[in-house]
Amino acid sequence: MASGCRIEISYIDPETYASIVNHDLRKSILRTLYAMTMDGPVSKQELADRLGIGYHQLSYQLTHQLSEFWTVGEERKVRGTRLELIQPSSPSSVFITLGRDGKIFIVDPLANLFGPLSTEGTRCDGCSPQEADRCLGHVEEGCCFTGHPSDEEKAVLKSNGRNEPLRAMDVAIICALRGVSTANRCVVSIPCDSCPFKRRAIRIDDDISASGKP
Repeated sequence: MASGCRIEISYIDPETYASIVNHDLRKSILRTLYAMTMDGPVSKQELADRLGIGYHQLSYQLTHQLSEFWTVGEERKVRGTRLELIQPSSPSSVFITLGRDGKIFIVDPLANLFGPLSTEGTRCDGCSPQEADRCLGHVEEGCCFTGHPSDEEKAVLKSNGRNEPLRAMDVAIICALRGVSTANRCVVSIPCDSCPFKRRAIRIDDDISASGKP
């Protein structure tokens, strides 16, 4: 869907999850990168300036700790040198991982959600029931939809604080978990003008946090 907002639900390993959630700077880098690049890529220096850290400190984190989360979106020649503009590898990405007893953990940089699903919730939680129903319809029509959650899967969601009526991200998370064994991602396309979360202003506060969290 060319006019859609493409959301990828991807599984990350628990070590990668822990390295982000337990490190405030890495969380700040991701959420600031995602928020700053909604309209286009930015330079590493612009990102470092916005974070209030040194260029080399940022570059180290991007290269050695966060390399899978960003890519070069554009290159420019500036005074005879090459300037790289970077962006998220997949804008609007949501990452999940599994812990003991079916506990689900989430990393959603754009929505500023980092931690257990049971406490962080999803980007859908700020939407009205009517808005949620509309977006759920887009998920059900998507190519990665593999059927509504079974009773067992609903029990897993409930143990993670996600109760019925289920919302778009709940169903997408289940579809993504079903694809873990085959490394398949769940890709959801919702028209940008129909996504209440994307319509809400997403800014970066003075303390370097995105305001997308409900």
